[in-house]
Amino acid sequence: MSRPGQPEVWHVWLVPALALAAAAAIVLSGSNRPLFLAINAWSSWTGIRPWPLITVLGDTAVAIALLTPILARRPDIAWALVVGSVVATLFVHGCKPFFSVPRPPAIFPLGDITVIGPAHRANAFPSGHTTTIFLAAGLLCLHYRNGALWVAALGIATAVGLSRSVVGVHWPLDILAGAAGGWVSAAAGMRLSARWPAGRSQIAHGSLMLVGAGVAVALLWGLDTGYPEASGLQRAIGASALLAILVRGLSRLGRSLQPDNPQR
Repeated sequence: MSRPGQPEVWHVWLVPALALAAAAAIVLSGSNRPLFLAINAWSSWTGIRPWPLITVLGDTAVAIALLTPILARRPDIAWALVVGSVVATLFVHGCKPFFSVPRPPAIFPLGDITVIGPAHRANAFPSGHTTTIFLAAGLLCLHYRNGALWVAALGIATAVGLSRSVVGVHWPLDILAGAAGGWVSAAAGMRLSARWPAGRSQIAHGSLMLVGAGVAVALLWGLDTGYPEASGLQRAIGASALLAILVRGLSRLGRSLQPDNPQR
């Protein structure tokens, strides 16, 4: 049994175990490239329009802005995100140069595959976008015991991961490694942040919200995520994040000005 406030063991390891089992099956069957080609072809019957909108959700700035309405109310999740992001960054940027896996555009002629957005060619493993979105999904699922939330968060994260093959820049193995790494980073962030409670203080949380506001403004300003087709969506997400921060800030200010507030 887990301690109060801590996820059950199966909550922590279910997603990474499934991802690693699928990766093992792909390696043993030698199906990494054929599976990539099959997923990459999805845009031939869906059209390319939805995929930039989906894949941009794995961009770091967009993912932070997506979480901001919750982060503004939950200092514990905000601090866990900071710690988990450090773990995820070490994982992604440690593995990429170490494995140095070429991306699909470096293997296939561009006329043979569909590439939507930048045609990256190097350092495929693992997928950074997938790691980011599974970090975000993991933080939500491990903090909230809600079946509908699990379905929604994992559904969105899985769609973002698959989109990385649809847009032509990641192999299925990259995606599965990113899913496992992002989820484990969330669990590590949750556990480690609980040991360093200073990051949950009002001052620390306020500082993190200032960073969140800066990210939101950057998205509104037109931050280049590599997918101009999704600029309207990223601006809408940035506006929502900025509004959430302002509402939370005004709420705190209103409480501090109450005549019976003990802090006055």
